[in-house]
Amino acid sequence: MNPTPDPNAAALFGGLAERIARRDQPALAVPNPYAPEQVMHRLLTALAPLVPGRNQRGRTVQAQMLYRFFAHEALTARNLADAANVERVAGGRATAGLVHAGLLQWAYEGPRRMYRLTRWGEDWLLAIGRGEMLPARPVG
Repeated sequence: MNPTPDPNAAALFGGLAERIARRDQPALAVPNPYAPEQVMHRLLTALAPLVPGRNQRGRTVQAQMLYRFFAHEALTARNLADAANVERVAGGRATAGLVHAGLLQWAYEGPRRMYRLTRWGEDWLLAIGRGEMLPARPVG
C-alpha cells in the first residue's frame, strides 16, 4: 500500500532540491563601491578627459596622489610623489598636470610649497569617492 503524498512534504522537498541545485553555483560577488580599488577605478576614468596628454601610467600616478587627499588637507610635492611611489621629477609633472586641470592649487607655507584641492577639486573628489555625478567644471 502506497501512502498518499503530503502536500507540505512536496514543498519541503522542493526547497531542498532548489538548495542542492544552487550549491555548486558561484556566489555573485557584489563589489563594495567604497573599496579602494573601486574608488581608484573611478578616479582613473574621471581623470582621462581632464588630463588628455597623460598615458595610463601618468593617470595612475595622479589618481594615487589625489587619493591621498581623502585623508589629508594639504601635502607637499614630496608627500605626493611618495604617495604615488615615484621620484620627485615625475611627481612634479603629475602635480603640475593636476594644477593645470584645476584640481589642485599651491601656496607657500613657510619654506614649503603646499598643495591643496581647489574648491571644485574638493567637490569633484568627494563625488568620485561617493560614486556620485561629477560637478560641472567651472568656466574660466
